Amino acid sequence: MALLVVAVSMVSPRLSDFLRGRAIESEARRLLAVTHAARSRAITEGRPVLLWLDSGTGAYGLERVDAGRSGDPQAQEFAPDENVRVSFDRSQRLIGQTPTGLPTPTVLTGPSGFRRSAGAIATTRPGTSIRWAPDGTIDEDSPNAIRVEDAAGAVLWLVEASDRRRYEIRTALD
Repeated sequence: MALLVVAVSMVSPRLSDFLRGRAIESEARRLLAVTHAARSRAITEGRPVLLWLDSGTGAYGLERVDAGRSGDPQAQEFAPDENVRVSFDRSQRLIGQTPTGLPTPTVLTGPSGFRRSAGAIATTRPGTSIRWAPDGTIDEDSPNAIRVEDAAGAVLWLVEASDRRRYEIRTALD
């Protein structure tokens, strides 16, 4: 019995670290999938699509830019895991810093889960967004990085690829 207690006490901290790491990785992969969906939708519909972040509610989602008064019936909204923070970085090619060296993220936190919008989401979202043009390129004024950070301080980055058509997950800034 004592051997079992010792074994469990040695494994449990590693198991909790593993589970925390899975939360940040899962959120980064979900965000990457949302960026792919936004690009595909912009190309398919021939209209600009936004990936927006709302720091007030801790949500992010997709919607068509020109949805009009009736809203976007295909709009989607997501909430990050409660132990994960997501932020955009607007500084062009100085990922994680402004030219003055100060970090400038828009931080989001929220409860776990996914919510498909029951009603239309307004097309004029406050805050920062990434805009995909109908040709599948990312607007040059869009943030070039998304920071995903867990409660322990581990960070993953979704960084704009050099072709300006997609984002890719990185563990460090190159």
